[in-house]
Amino acid sequence: TMASNHSSPFAIQLSPRGGGGGHNYEEVDQDFEAQDVLRGANNTSNLRSRNNYQRDKHSDEIDISNDYNSSDDDDDDSEDHESAQRRRRKYMNTSIGDLYQRNNRRHNNNNSSLSFNLILICLLGFLTIFGLGYYALGKREQREMHANEVQEQKELERLKVKYGLVESDKKTVEGDKKADSIQHQVENESTADNSEKKQQQHETISSSSKQAQSHLPEHFDPFHLHTNQNHNQQINSHTNDWFGAPFVVSPPQLPSFIASGDDENNDETSSQSGSRLGYFQYPTIFNSTLVFSSEGCLYLTRVPTTTNTDTMTYESMPAMKLTTKVGNAIHPRLNHKYPHLLAYSATYSGDREVYLMDLRSIATSSSIKVPGTPGGPALRLTYTAGGINSVVGWDEDGTSILYSAHGDQVGMPDVRLYRLRLSSLGGAVREAGINSTIGAGDEVTIPKVVHSDDTEHTLDDNSGHKYISPVNANEKTNQTKNKKKNNNDAKNRDDQQRKLNREKERQHRHAAKLLLSSQSRRGLVGSNIHPILEPVPLSEAVEGVYHTTSAASNTECIYFTRVKQSSNTKRYVGGTAENLWSYCPGEFNDLAIPLTADYNGTSKSPIVYSHGGHGDWLFFMSDRAVDSSGSIGGANQTSGWAASSMDLWAAPLPVTLSGFSSTPTRLTNVACQYNGMELMEIAVDQSNGAVVLRIGADLHYMSMEAIEEKLYSSKKALGETQIQQLPIAVYSDFSSMQERIIPLRVSKNTIFDAYATSYGVSALISSRGQTYVAPVIPDGKLDGNYGGGGLNMPSRRYKVASGTGGGGMVRILCAKNIPHSTGNDSDERFALVLATDPLSPTGEHAFYIIRTDAMASPSFGFSSLYETDTMEETGLPVPFIGGHLESGGSTKDGGLGSIHAETVTVSPCGRRFSYANTDGQLIVVTVPIDYKGNNRQGRHLASVDKVVLPWENEQSQPLYRDTNLVQLVFSPGGRYLAIEHTARNAFKVISIADLGATAVGSLQLGRIVQVTPDRFNSFSVVWGRESKDFAVDEHASKLQPSKTDSASHGGATALFFLSDRDINLEGDTNPWGTRAPAPRFDGHSCVHVLPLRSLKDSIEANEVNAFIRASFGGGGASEVLARGMKELDLMLKGINAASEDIGSSNTTSEEQPYVMDTPISFEKENEATFKFARTSYRLDSIPAGKYVKIVCQLSDDPSLVIATNKDKKYDDLELSLLAIIDYPSDRINEVSLYDGGIEVVDMSTDGAYVLILVSGEVQAVPRTVAKFNYLASDKNIAATDGLHVSVWPALEYQQMYADSWRLFRDYFYDAELHQIEWDEVFDRYLPLVERCGKREELDDVMRQMGGELSALHVFVMYGEYDGHASFTANEIAIASLGVTLRRSTEMNGYEIVEIPESDPDFHMRDRQPMYSPLSEQVLRLSGQQALEPGDIIIGVNGEHVMNVPSINMLLRGKAGESVRLEVQRVTSKSKVTELRRAKMRLLKGNDDDEDIPATEPLVVVPLSSYERDELIYAAWEWKTRERAKILAAESGFTLGYVHLRDMSG
Repeated sequence: TMASNHSSPFAIQLSPRGGGGGHNYEEVDQDFEAQDVLRGANNTSNLRSRNNYQRDKHSDEIDISNDYNSSDDDDDDSEDHESAQRRRRKYMNTSIGDLYQRNNRRHNNNNSSLSFNLILICLLGFLTIFGLGYYALGKREQREMHANEVQEQKELERLKVKYGLVESDKKTVEGDKKADSIQHQVENESTADNSEKKQQQHETISSSSKQAQSHLPEHFDPFHLHTNQNHNQQINSHTNDWFGAPFVVSPPQLPSFIASGDDENNDETSSQSGSRLGYFQYPTIFNSTLVFSSEGCLYLTRVPTTTNTDTMTYESMPAMKLTTKVGNAIHPRLNHKYPHLLAYSATYSGDREVYLMDLRSIATSSSIKVPGTPGGPALRLTYTAGGINSVVGWDEDGTSILYSAHGDQVGMPDVRLYRLRLSSLGGAVREAGINSTIGAGDEVTIPKVVHSDDTEHTLDDNSGHKYISPVNANEKTNQTKNKKKNNNDAKNRDDQQRKLNREKERQHRHAAKLLLSSQSRRGLVGSNIHPILEPVPLSEAVEGVYHTTSAASNTECIYFTRVKQSSNTKRYVGGTAENLWSYCPGEFNDLAIPLTADYNGTSKSPIVYSHGGHGDWLFFMSDRAVDSSGSIGGANQTSGWAASSMDLWAAPLPVTLSGFSSTPTRLTNVACQYNGMELMEIAVDQSNGAVVLRIGADLHYMSMEAIEEKLYSSKKALGETQIQQLPIAVYSDFSSMQERIIPLRVSKNTIFDAYATSYGVSALISSRGQTYVAPVIPDGKLDGNYGGGGLNMPSRRYKVASGTGGGGMVRILCAKNIPHSTGNDSDERFALVLATDPLSPTGEHAFYIIRTDAMASPSFGFSSLYETDTMEETGLPVPFIGGHLESGGSTKDGGLGSIHAETVTVSPCGRRFSYANTDGQLIVVTVPIDYKGNNRQGRHLASVDKVVLPWENEQSQPLYRDTNLVQLVFSPGGRYLAIEHTARNAFKVISIADLGATAVGSLQLGRIVQVTPDRFNSFSVVWGRESKDFAVDEHASKLQPSKTDSASHGGATALFFLSDRDINLEGDTNPWGTRAPAPRFDGHSCVHVLPLRSLKDSIEANEVNAFIRASFGGGGASEVLARGMKELDLMLKGINAASEDIGSSNTTSEEQPYVMDTPISFEKENEATFKFARTSYRLDSIPAGKYVKIVCQLSDDPSLVIATNKDKKYDDLELSLLAIIDYPSDRINEVSLYDGGIEVVDMSTDGAYVLILVSGEVQAVPRTVAKFNYLASDKNIAATDGLHVSVWPALEYQQMYADSWRLFRDYFYDAELHQIEWDEVFDRYLPLVERCGKREELDDVMRQMGGELSALHVFVMYGEYDGHASFTANEIAIASLGVTLRRSTEMNGYEIVEIPESDPDFHMRDRQPMYSPLSEQVLRLSGQQALEPGDIIIGVNGEHVMNVPSINMLLRGKAGESVRLEVQRVTSKSKVTELRRAKMRLLKGNDDDEDIPATEPLVVVPLSSYERDELIYAAWEWKTRERAKILAAESGFTLGYVHLRDMSG
């Protein structure tokens, strides 16, 4: 350690490097350089010290040069070293001491100057304005000086670190064996006092730092910032570099990865049951860079280079997210020639389209990031009407993208391949074409930056880009200070010049941005060409891979999958099975040949494999296996294949005319290794020969060595293929798994009810699996805005099920109010709820009774569900039948099975309910009215009585054939059940089942009688009373109040229904139809009435019926009725009005709060004459109409409410009141209540309210004459605004999976489920549900599960998916001009290739246009001339079609709207065009017509994508039919051509 001069605050410790002193001179040279910066190069003392030092250094170098190669003069070396150290200490102490002495003098001078300024400010303080200005100027200078001082301080600190003047660690090498650490420390040894003070300050700072970090763990270093000793070496050596690495060095500690079970069992279910999220699909890999999709986003990760089945460890592979959740990005495909290019599909703007992403993060010279370039957004490459299906891959040169989409050429609707060329060069994608941000023929120049010294600072690198060179900070500071001191005017001029230059620079850069932005929006990829779109000329090709057969032939073949199986069916064998084909242009007579014709099962996903030095192979997926009865014949051709599980297969290339040259080799046996799960997807790494497999929700890895063991005969292994699961860990917020708050929308699928309480009327609403109670506002839609202060509080809306935290755990299928479930004095209200039982693993259907009044708590909460296994402590309601109880499960096992929620009906008396299940059973159950809670409150389940109705009624007609046609309606007292069902001849009929008196408390099934004939349709049942019964009730209450029958309490005496039995024998006598040959039915229906009691039974029940017999006794029959009425009046005069019997009826009413049905006078049992049924009559005063439903009969009037559907729109009903004039008149007045717009109209369970759904609002109107005028008003509206559904996707996915599994079990046509162990299937795929992070991933799980049944027509579709809330489908959908177009650079527009032509005798078919908007049939009607193939479209609505990526971009949202086209007629001739060219010839003096392009406007109306598909389909039918006629005429015979589009019609 050197003895420091007292004037210097530094103490420098120096150690020799290596073995010579020459290095010390180098360090001293660096120290002098540092001092030059610290004190200025013009310091004379410094120059003098440097000159002396250089002289001594030169003399020492002579000796040192000899000492380096000397090994036996160690003492001389030591002396030379000590001499050099002494000289260094001398010069260093002198220089540093002089430096700080001058700094002290400068500080004193600054203090003097400051005092002078303060005095001057005090003297001039009275000049306020001048003082403020000076103060502002001084503040500005102070800020600039402070900034300069900060800059100098930073530079000082940097140089201190650089030249060892602060504490730092270095590593040096001594010899070849060891490394020493040379520590340069700076200590203050000027005085003992200074050292002591510094030590105290250091202790104070250390103490406060320890206190601030006391809450941290002792070894808190989660990112290994200090524990990683090789940090710098890893950065410099790039040992962990890989393309797109999210971390330059080792990433932070990652979550642990759970391995997949034991090695012996290798049970995939164990790995899938982990708690980590991530459902991995659509893998693509190159050079160990793996891209895949999860939760609708693309992720990128790196497969370790040491990955193989023996050495791979279970350490997580971090994956970084490439895309956002918006757009649902899938189908990634890495370019194997240019791995930085990633093609994929996404739905950013609505339809699925092709996008291109450049994964490199190279900074460009432009501040704007152009799509498709490094650091820029993804580039959209396609604008397809209806969107694409998927991105298939890249061609062999990496210059074209292959994708599949619906065909736009004339032909049958199918999916075909398209080739999108990104370059016209066949060899490679030009770097300029992908990376450049400059458009065709344009040049963007980065403006030069002129600094204050008028010197341009630019730097030109090898790439030709211009970069701005940083200006030396000290030079700029010195110049600024000098200008301030010398001339303020010059400073102002410099400031103005800088502002001017800055403004010019800003303008130049802004112009460059506008140019780049324009080019990027035009879709320029950086060259003078756009992507070229070419349809692959292969019918029904959906997947494919290009491959050059050999260098000699240089033929580019394509191996493709033909036919896309629409349903999710495993082991399918049939005509629409996916199969492999090959097409090599010029070979095999230029025809495509089938490769898998020997197996009629599935073969798909071809990939060329060229590794191992044994030739090329075609890898593909197939569900084949060698049939146990088959054999391998000659030439290694398999003669017997059987459908098995999906696996990876390989066949050698090239192929022959008969297909593969040898039998394909099976490479995997996934189902045996992974608990029955099959192979779903494959991806080949073309750089190292590895294969990535998707099995379930995970990606697995097969190394090239493992493949060679199976592939080549010399190495074939007998055991299973070694497959390793990739331990991928995705890092995401999984936003799709957060709680979803969905606005409650009341629609026609909503089940609602209404009931009265002591505080008003409440509406019970069940929608999207949850149930709410909303108040019915009597005086308007809303209560008014709450103004605070406790006045006019809004009515409360509350949730019934499910509770907070349990949204999605259970699905409420329907909720019905139970009338009369409590006493008249109680405010408790209960509802019958059909729901999936969350306590049942398979989500079985169950019935509950839950409380719905204002004091109720939400049911099905999330309380303690996963904390205990005991049902009593879960906080969930207990079902009284079904669910996890013994009465749950499939009907085959005695359970409820799956119930049609729309058939659940509760009797108006509240004692019984009925339903229909998927097994065709009609079931009636008693309501356990004693049940008021759950087990936690100590209350026991009430017993129920259950009856399954027989399959047929007494007339041997099936009670249940079609779910959509079964309607169940209870009588007011619950004794009878009217069943609207379908007879064997497909007519709707009505039967009535006698269930026994409700007072008994059980079910006693009696007769089931058909009450309408099966020759006509009879439907829409309503229990009511005839008009005369209202008069009978009025007289009976006076005549014999003690014997008043149940009709006086609302009991039904008649059955109202609609029937179309009235026929018309005039006019057409069409021989077709179910009513052939004579009758013609016009589709109208009439109101019919069936009296339920015979006259004899009516008189026995009430003697008043003996006097009032006629249902309608007016008109000519009034003289008969008058006699009976006169006798009745005489009897009433002799009765004491104060009889005690009058009050007895009220007592009876209180004892029986609900109606008691009177027995129906059926005909004798087994009597097939329909005598009882034929007592019905038509209400002739009601005209026939297109009635669809009798809603109800008013409670205090015989008038009927009826719904009409005039336009055959089931969500646009009209409502009318058929007001019946007072008895005995049969006159009826029709009063229109709603002119349309009604979506649903129904009755409440208790029959007290008419429920109407109009425009998403529920209206509950009392069924009385006085209140019925509320209809078509804003009164009695349920306050549903603001209701929201809370759903937790993790819970809902579990419920939906169980629901779909149960529906397959109960709906499948084969009760034995094709002998599949269906319970095992549930357990197999259940762990995958826990991995799902998006609804589309759950769909994939359900497809795999449903496919196990090996049945066609297994689809997973519809549901709630992330869409674009700010757009509607019509606003972003791409319209079509109804022609086939080709982008033509030569013609500077789009050339018309084909215009579809369909049957010229039709203009519309099925309300769809039959002609192209550019055809003669359409345009001639508007006075315009049609276009022909070869004509060119130049512009759309004033925009040039070549300035956008695709003409379809200009047609978005234009379906059904007028569009102006600018066209250039090349093929078609137009008089307008000729006149324009003649005019231009005169103006320009040019006689050559070809050199004078002339455009013509054309106004057309584009079609929607659906209309376009129908148009090209119809054109194909017409073209094929005409071609068939021509071929038949040439062959000399005639034929009839019939084409069936599908099985539906």
